[in-house]
Amino acid sequence: MRSLLLTFALLLSTTLLPAHAQQALPGLTAGVQYDLIDAGQPYQQLPPGMVEVAEVFAYTCPHCAHFAPMLDAWSRQLPAHAKLVLVPGVFDRDDPWSRAFFAAQSSKSLNVLHPRLFAAIHETGDLPRNADSAQIMAFASKVQGVNAAAFKAAMLDNASLLPKLKSAYEFAARSEIPGTPSIIVAGRYRIKGDSYEGLLANALAVVNALAPKSAAPAKLAPKPAGKPATKAAAAKSAPARS
Repeated sequence: MRSLLLTFALLLSTTLLPAHAQQALPGLTAGVQYDLIDAGQPYQQLPPGMVEVAEVFAYTCPHCAHFAPMLDAWSRQLPAHAKLVLVPGVFDRDDPWSRAFFAAQSSKSLNVLHPRLFAAIHETGDLPRNADSAQIMAFASKVQGVNAAAFKAAMLDNASLLPKLKSAYEFAARSEIPGTPSIIVAGRYRIKGDSYEGLLANALAVVNALAPKSAAPAKLAPKPAGKPATKAAAAKSAPARS
């Protein structure tokens, strides 16, 4: 992923609240399963007792494209006190991909368009990585289930988009993400892992450690039995940073 631009035109005007107490998580070790984020704050305000699991991603990142279906399946196993939140990596106020994400979200077509945008870049070649807003809108207008007029209106609605772009940019900046995909739990724990599976396992361990005392810990569903992975397949499972 390209570095987040320090010259981002939307000035960082939000004053960060004091960091949560840096409390060790039972059974886990800082620097092993997670890195603690100084002055970390969640991306969204969730109801009391809920734990945010935020993924910072980029549509142009091939690792994010490979990780997306795994993350979606994993999110369905999350306990009731946790919620997955997607956060697009924002490079500048006119970044068409992050604008497309928020436009799809506000036009209620994100579930349909999110996987199609990944596929259009990394599988079918229907969109180039440097696509502009006009190209993305033209592509979206042909996707069944997308309200093309609503999506276009949302893409051009700066009054609605700019605060969302600013919020996503600030979240990634204060979380000091090393690249995409990155997972931040509760705004304070930047998850570590040397494979996609390891990243998800560590994220779930942190989620469980933050559970209310009455909640039962969640477990990852076992993988179906199959042939041993080839070296090529194993190499695909390692999350590289873009």
